[in-house]
Amino acid sequence: MTNVYYSKSADYQDCEAALEAVLLPQIRERGGVHGKSVMLKPNLLAWRRADDIACVHPAVIVAAAKIFKEAGAAKIALLENPAVQTVPAILQAMGILEELQEMGVYCETFRNYCRQETAEKVRFHDLEIASEYRDYDFVCDICKVKTHAMMTLTLCVKNLFGLVNGSARLGWHLAVGRDFEQFADLLLDLYLRVKPDFNIADGVVCMEGNGPGSGNPAERNFFAGSIDSLALDRSLAELLGVKDLLLLQNAEKRNLDSAYENKGDIPDAAPLVLPDPPGIMLRWGLTLPPGIREWMRKFMLSRPLLDPKKCIGCGMCEKMCPPHSLKMKNGNPVFHLDTCIRCYCCQEHCPKGAIVSKKTFLMKSLEWVERTLIRRKHG
Repeated sequence: MTNVYYSKSADYQDCEAALEAVLLPQIRERGGVHGKSVMLKPNLLAWRRADDIACVHPAVIVAAAKIFKEAGAAKIALLENPAVQTVPAILQAMGILEELQEMGVYCETFRNYCRQETAEKVRFHDLEIASEYRDYDFVCDICKVKTHAMMTLTLCVKNLFGLVNGSARLGWHLAVGRDFEQFADLLLDLYLRVKPDFNIADGVVCMEGNGPGSGNPAERNFFAGSIDSLALDRSLAELLGVKDLLLLQNAEKRNLDSAYENKGDIPDAAPLVLPDPPGIMLRWGLTLPPGIREWMRKFMLSRPLLDPKKCIGCGMCEKMCPPHSLKMKNGNPVFHLDTCIRCYCCQEHCPKGAIVSKKTFLMKSLEWVERTLIRRKHG
């Protein structure tokens, strides 16, 4: 049974005490960090404006570094692979680069990627990830609690996708983006390879709705932490009212233990407003022939939809589309749904939140039929 620690924080000002309440117990469970090296891996998607909720808040990053330093860590580094910026550029825009450097924190973008074998039973063996994490005694995964158009929620396990090279991330979206269960397994394989030693979830201001890049702020006023990423994700999903999270369902199928016990000042958090699900196939549809399943994916899955009033024609969506099924025309993106894999990279990286996922009429109708049949079955 893994402990999951919670603390409440009204805002990010003077949040160090609240963060200590979830991080210091983990440090004790790991036997301390005195004389050891620690790598911080925060979620730094892109910093586009002040208090951008797509990223872990700057105050959380600074506070985490201070806590590890005061606990006696000999070396602290912050490494990440943002979508379009470098780590130093993001930290500079956040206004914390100099403060971290004065503490002796090494701040850089991942550079060395290679295929890494593991004794764990994984499903994706040809997976190249940043090797730098192996240079440190401990890894601390710091996630932002956010909704996600493709995976419903992005928490600590999903945050590990940042260890995959940017171009390779696009390739993996292309390879497994049509099958969300495969993508969930890919994330679990990352978790099994890295197994972060410490995990922190920034839930003071979450993102709901059009996540993970352009959703709305949702104050939930908590921090959470655990030495196990998967246990923390399970606890957070239940706390926030997200049932049947695909990542956790796949973890159960693979017999990955994530039993947990909540401790500390547990918040009474309201559920997040979720994006339309990406259209994970109705279970009865999985037995259909491949050709029919492919047709159903094309014409039933939620699809990206443009809000022309918000679009500024920057072309970032075209640049980040793995299968190149999105092209700019007359300053606006045009979606070619026949090749779209529904990975929602376009939505994730749109700086203005101009792209949303739209559930199709067919999917809405079939989900209604399915719910009706289930209600009749269980009477």
